[in-house]
Amino acid sequence: NYPLSELVIGRTITYEVAANWKVLEENYNECYHCGPVHPELCDLVPSFRAGGASDLNWDDGVAHREGAYTFTSSGTTSRMPFAGLSDAELVNHKGELVYPNLFLSLSCDHVAAFVLWPKGPAHTTIVCNFLFHPSEVAKPDFDPSDAADFWDVVNLQDWAICERVQRGMMSKFFTQGLFAPMETPSLDIREWWKKQMGK
Repeated sequence: NYPLSELVIGRTITYEVAANWKVLEENYNECYHCGPVHPELCDLVPSFRAGGASDLNWDDGVAHREGAYTFTSSGTTSRMPFAGLSDAELVNHKGELVYPNLFLSLSCDHVAAFVLWPKGPAHTTIVCNFLFHPSEVAKPDFDPSDAADFWDVVNLQDWAICERVQRGMMSKFFTQGLFAPMETPSLDIREWWKKQMGK
């Protein structure tokens, strides 16, 4: 029910990340790293702390802590929620990986849209657009910082661990990694890529 076609860009942050785009997608598709890597995110979404969030109902979205309803450090905002959202969409966070290179993270008042542009085997440009309803952007006191700043903290944490993974993969000692059962969602990108390559 999110009004994606109506939204406009309120802020853009561009990142240059020293990691392969598939490493970034694998990171986005799992949350077992969330507890140790994202303290601010886990304060907002406590269920991310344990078990890799593998037992969450991702289809309905992920619940925030008590009293929180959006992806900001406070969990609140002065912006109005999008019209027409379901009860779950008003209070939960939803994320979606749209192959090949789009991450959508949806809150009740804004959407973070990440487009990944592979620049080489170990370099990806990520353009993160923060989308808001035009009526909010038109307000004289519109300020997307509460959402953009929170996302920037989380993003920089993710990019740092992805760069470490990339450095490890480039080591002369690296042959291949193994996936644990809890990493099944991370295999999605590999399955998608194999189909694209006709394998």
